[in-house]
Amino acid sequence: MHSKPPLISDGLRAKFQAIATETAELVPPSAYANYVIIDPTTADLERILPGAAIYVGQTSELKSRIRSHLRQAIRPDPEHAQLYHYMARLISRGAWPLFRVLETHTNRIDCMLAETVWAQRLLRSGARLFNTWPEQSRILTESSLRRMQRARLLLLSLKEAEAVDLHLQIACRAGCYTLMAAPKDLAVWFGHRLTLKGVRERTRRCPECGGQNRYALVNGGLADLNVDPCELPGFQSSDLETRLFLQELSEFPLFAASGPNGGWPDTFA
Repeated sequence: MHSKPPLISDGLRAKFQAIATETAELVPPSAYANYVIIDPTTADLERILPGAAIYVGQTSELKSRIRSHLRQAIRPDPEHAQLYHYMARLISRGAWPLFRVLETHTNRIDCMLAETVWAQRLLRSGARLFNTWPEQSRILTESSLRRMQRARLLLLSLKEAEAVDLHLQIACRAGCYTLMAAPKDLAVWFGHRLTLKGVRERTRRCPECGGQNRYALVNGGLADLNVDPCELPGFQSSDLETRLFLQELSEFPLFAASGPNGGWPDTFA
């Protein structure tokens, strides 16, 4: 349950707006952005950023997201994340957190995957991030990163999957059928807002034998879908080839959990 935002003065509201506007000026209209929150009182070990990175994020509404971060930091309650308590301490000392744009994208999937790449780069350079996703809060092996990024792809809505031509392969484990489902076809039955994960949950049983289905994310045009953040001095991309998982995406099975037939259309049989 979300708590109500704290009451803030007109002066603070104006400051929030100024900070957000200045940062968001670098983001093209309708673009997605990776951003970093910085503690200006602590040095960046790599001497690249104007302080130590404490959080990495991604959004299509950067101005609103920055204002939200600052509102939550003014009066963080006990249930708020560590990030906001840390930001509150900075603000109480007169050191406002800094926001910087790392990279921009034309679609959410590139931005979402790049968020993890940036987090891992910063973690490997010695940063302490207050992100809560495992792949963004601790250093992981390449294989663990790939598994987690595949799982995050399932959070895409059918509309977002259609934009990057990401298909869902549904196959009966007993061999009754194999279906390559395009997002636009799935949306006819489930609506554009449902996620790929939601489709998997609703189609977990074969309509012919009632057995379990298995799933794979398949490239309808993934050759053009690359997460390739811009190079920064001090960050070595060769030690983190996360984006290469896209080349083997179609080979990764996403097994459905057991459960009753979700009532998906016979057209899929």
